[in-house]
Amino acid sequence: MTWARALAVVLALIGGSGVAQTLLAVNGVAVPGATTALVAGVTYAPAVDLAAALGADVVTDALAGRATFVLGAAVVQTRLVGDPAAALAADPALTRDGAARAGPAGVHDGIEAFVPVKGVVEAFGGRVAFVAESNTVVAVVPRPALQVRLEGRGTAQRLVFRTTGPTRVVHVLHEATDVLEVRFERTDGTAAAFDGDAFVRATVEPVRGGVEARVQLAPDRTARVLTLPDGAGTVVVVAFGAAASPATIVAAQGARLVLDAGHGGSDGGLAFDVDREADLTRAFVDAVAEALVGSGIEVVRTRPSAVPVALDDRAAAGAGADAFVSIHAAPLPLGQARAYVLDDAGAASTLEMAVRRNAEVALQSPQTDALRRALLVRLVTDLDAGRRIAESVRRGLGAVGIVVGAPEGAPLAVLAGAGGRGVLLELSPEDLSDPSLPLTVAAALAEALAAP
Repeated sequence: MTWARALAVVLALIGGSGVAQTLLAVNGVAVPGATTALVAGVTYAPAVDLAAALGADVVTDALAGRATFVLGAAVVQTRLVGDPAAALAADPALTRDGAARAGPAGVHDGIEAFVPVKGVVEAFGGRVAFVAESNTVVAVVPRPALQVRLEGRGTAQRLVFRTTGPTRVVHVLHEATDVLEVRFERTDGTAAAFDGDAFVRATVEPVRGGVEARVQLAPDRTARVLTLPDGAGTVVVVAFGAAASPATIVAAQGARLVLDAGHGGSDGGLAFDVDREADLTRAFVDAVAEALVGSGIEVVRTRPSAVPVALDDRAAAGAGADAFVSIHAAPLPLGQARAYVLDDAGAASTLEMAVRRNAEVALQSPQTDALRRALLVRLVTDLDAGRRIAESVRRGLGAVGIVVGAPEGAPLAVLAGAGGRGVLLELSPEDLSDPSLPLTVAAALAEALAAP
């Protein structure tokens, strides 16, 4: 629907003119409680009612002074102040996926939160207009378009849905029939059908004002659904893997495991749409550590907070450990990962990766690189230990559809303290964002440490 047509429909729904109170309609829905009394010239609306009209979820935290709207993978936040007079002074008070946007703060009156309509709607890609004849504020967020692609083959196959704007996405797995439903609300799309290696059949159809995808899984397969930001829109990835029992943590009494989250502090590592590498890896490591509570394993994190820790100190933490695992993000497709162990580089690309990872310390000249490689590799007594740990992680991830290549040797400085008992694991940012994956990795590490 065009902007002009949407405006006409809204005015027809509201009707009348000469109304003293400011009226608000969002996507054709009348929103109660709109007011310009808080800040002159700015229309505010109750956060809960505005979110409902947008099809978004909202959480308000008066203590933190923040209202958070979530629509698909898009996250819009606005500061909340108690005094309306302070709202304009807080400009810019809004963010979209962490990026600052112009606009005044919201106001919390002690009972509920009111947010600036124009700032929130435009942050979601919408448009706002005022119709003086009816004293009406009209806001419309365009309906996004949906495109679907089937990518990959075999266990690496996946369905990728991309929308041109933010939209609510709901998915549910009907276990009795092994049918996965993914619904995109208020979205336009065309019918499509796919036959796959990792599933039986997938259909995409416009239904009830949105688009619905139905995926018939094979009896021995399972699916993971990830919803992520994609520029102005949203990408939803359905990845497939072998059906398996939930991962269980075996006891490994007395073992010492060091978990290293790559980068940190001002060194954010690689930047992705999802988050910075340093933040992704720390959240993932924290979740793995939490999953191992009660396993009998002593878990040490090299970077337990946002405070930066030098690479040398992180590496030194691996001394005497039974296993040292360094987690990193890499620009890999969903469902693919790489594992590295301490050894000389077997290929130029592997050496280039090692130089990139070692760039946190001043060991980049040919002379110091050769010396470091000799010290790290020739003085290690058990280079096979790291490969055994890497193979255990490889099997665990493979069980949930993540393909990990054979562990490669690399002269990585971060693995120096652990000697041959270290592994560096590179995962895609999407996989690092999957809340179910830390348990899989924790179970694989516990199994490796429990092995004789």
